Amino acid sequence: MEEHIAELRKRVIRITIVMLVGIGISFRYAGDLMRVFLENMLPKGFRLYVFAPTEWFMAQLTFAFVLTFVIVYPYIVYELYQFAKPGLYENERKFVKTFLPFSYALFLLGVGVAYFVVIPRIFYLATVFNLGAKPYLSVKRTMYLAFKILLSFGLAFQIPVLVIIAVRIGLIDSKWLKEKRLIVYAIVFVLATNVTLDVSGISQLVILALVVVMYELSIALAKAMERR
Repeated sequence: MEEHIAELRKRVIRITIVMLVGIGISFRYAGDLMRVFLENMLPKGFRLYVFAPTEWFMAQLTFAFVLTFVIVYPYIVYELYQFAKPGLYENERKFVKTFLPFSYALFLLGVGVAYFVVIPRIFYLATVFNLGAKPYLSVKRTMYLAFKILLSFGLAFQIPVLVIIAVRIGLIDSKWLKEKRLIVYAIVFVLATNVTLDVSGISQLVILALVVVMYELSIALAKAMERR
């Protein structure tokens, strides 16, 4: 047990070092990239404002963190795989390694769908019903909400891959997934409500709908694997 904890600590330290180095590098360019990032998501005519002396700095730091996370995500998955590798059989290792590239591809696909399709529409719907009042949007709050949706989509697209791997190595089956689906949906909705803090409820419903689709797809894939 102590050996496993020591190994996990070593992996976490490596991931932390890589993240810190990446944040330090990307922070230098975060300001310009953040402006482009925000402008492409907001409806035309809306401007962002800073309401505290440190708001822009914190927004840049958060942007650098998320950008680094997206870039080094394959390395994080690799370190987690190396930690789990000793407990897998050879055929299971090959199976997991085969699906890891798909994991990152789906992560990027989820982030891309959120950024180019979902977030602009959520922001439009959330700001269009302002009853004639001009909204003053905070840089930090607007970006935080966008990042939460981005990461939620990226991670939600991982569900099918994780389920396939878990079914393949015998951790779960389609029956278990069916029995837990309502619990999973309830947890996701509660987390989405507390994480996004979107009073309109639009982002929570969008995230929940995505998780439902990914989860039901995972059940279908699990059934197909069991039949084979």
